[in-house]
Amino acid sequence: MANKWFSNSYSEAAGRFAIGCDLLRENNHHVEHERLLLDMKGPEDEPLAIDVAVIGSLESGKVLLSSSGIHGVEGYPGSAIQLSLLEDLAKREPFDSHAVIFVHTINPYGMAWWRRFNENNVDLNRNFLRGDQKYSGVPEGYHFVKEFLNPESPPPLRERWFKLKALMLILKHGFNNLKQWTAEGQYEHPKAIQFGGKNLQPGPTLLLDYLDEKLEGVSKIWAIDLHTGLGPSGHDTLLVSAGMNKTDFDKLEVMFPGHVESLDPNQGVGYEIVGDLHQGLEDRYSHIDWTSITQEFGTFKPVQVIRASRSENRWTQWGEYDTERDAKMHWSRLKMLRTFNPDDSVWQGKIISRGNIVFNSAVEDLLSAEGRI
Repeated sequence: MANKWFSNSYSEAAGRFAIGCDLLRENNHHVEHERLLLDMKGPEDEPLAIDVAVIGSLESGKVLLSSSGIHGVEGYPGSAIQLSLLEDLAKREPFDSHAVIFVHTINPYGMAWWRRFNENNVDLNRNFLRGDQKYSGVPEGYHFVKEFLNPESPPPLRERWFKLKALMLILKHGFNNLKQWTAEGQYEHPKAIQFGGKNLQPGPTLLLDYLDEKLEGVSKIWAIDLHTGLGPSGHDTLLVSAGMNKTDFDKLEVMFPGHVESLDPNQGVGYEIVGDLHQGLEDRYSHIDWTSITQEFGTFKPVQVIRASRSENRWTQWGEYDTERDAKMHWSRLKMLRTFNPDDSVWQGKIISRGNIVFNSAVEDLLSAEGRI
């Protein structure tokens, strides 16, 4: 059953990731496992860290980079996929034709405390700016949605007029515009959702310092960042940069028919993003030949997803609680967890299956003679 891969807490997931690395070693794989420790604790007083494992040979110059949990609670399904992959790799022969780098939970604070954002309310998938970008500004139409998205009051359990207000905004401005203005990323309002920060955050700093050393001799990377929330329930949409050329896009469509979409608000479930992980990595390591996809597994309808994010942030910013543990007990945190990590065995089975299929296809492409995109 797929649910065996799903953990009930950040500490459980991190522990199981370490066990998975040990299993690989027991089966003669070359494994380097490091914990990039943040100066924070979780609900069980556990240290919070970004776990990174390198399996195989970096000297090959070829890397499959699998990352999860940049949006906190999305780390539960992301971790589940990675744990299933670790076990599958342990059953295979050791390899030196390439390396696999697993980045387990880029946002351990959000995963541990059931948030999408980090300890500073920053959306880390808006925090990896390119060298030519600044931590300032808001989307073009943000003033149309700011007050709706960020009421300065605790969330009511039942908000009578939410759907009507959302519908009125959609009718007035169009769904695709609202999607873009809401989700692109903003850098001026620290207590609002989709805040990209005013500087590179501690977790991303640790990760980039680590990758600076590990990727020095790498020439090609196939990168998969695991997410949930957008699209039909259980279906994975493989989102790629809106700037990807047609030849590269068409090749991915052949590899993954019916799953590839551009990060363009007018082309599918996605939207253009400022400061996402892959933009930042490709800019920082521009000497490397990259193929990057965001594997996005659908959960619920867009209005339900934004409502969960909105309610949880309202509680965190404007709720009355004494400690972080008190905050986690609120209904909005559990709603956040289950919106992005549904307790549904059918859904879980779909994402484990597709997570493995895409990973294995990416490795095959990485190693193929025609693997250059």
